[in-house]
Amino acid sequence: MADFTTTTGDLELHDWHGSKLLAQPVLDALTRFTSEGIIDPAQILGVSENLDEESDTDIFCPRHGLDLAQAGNVVIVHTHKTRKAPPQFAAALVNSDVRADLNGLVKHTLQVSKVSFAPVADATAATAMESGGMSPIGLPAEWPVLVDVRILETPTLFIGSGIRPSKLVVNGALFAYLPGVRVIEGLGKPRG
Repeated sequence: MADFTTTTGDLELHDWHGSKLLAQPVLDALTRFTSEGIIDPAQILGVSENLDEESDTDIFCPRHGLDLAQAGNVVIVHTHKTRKAPPQFAAALVNSDVRADLNGLVKHTLQVSKVSFAPVADATAATAMESGGMSPIGLPAEWPVLVDVRILETPTLFIGSGIRPSKLVVNGALFAYLPGVRVIEGLGKPRG
């Protein structure tokens, strides 16, 4: 275990190996990526426990003295090649101080005619993760995952662990090496 100190106190980080604080797809992906040398294990800083309500980064960050830019939010979307085409899944990861530009950069990058939030039941069934705790790590391999370049510049990044009562803490630079990830400049737009 390691201690991570914030401006308002300490968040204890637990070892991620075999952790009950990670959804199984997240644990499996981390294990595979580190064992295959895709990511450096040192880029996985640990797992923090939190209250269920703190799965919301707007509650978690201020409560623990973190800037919203130190957390990442993943949005699971349905994309449609044409208006009548069946939906396909994709994901967009941005720092929590911005929102993903779904109908601009996501739509343009994926070359689709429509982007919408995936229904919660569909997203949880497809990922085996909990709503409010979704992780960009451990998503189905065929999904495109768009990542804002600012994520890579965040050395201590709190993201979903796949379950609500914890956060996975990583060096955001690891997203440059993950399969299926496309790094996009300006994916995050100001909140408002």
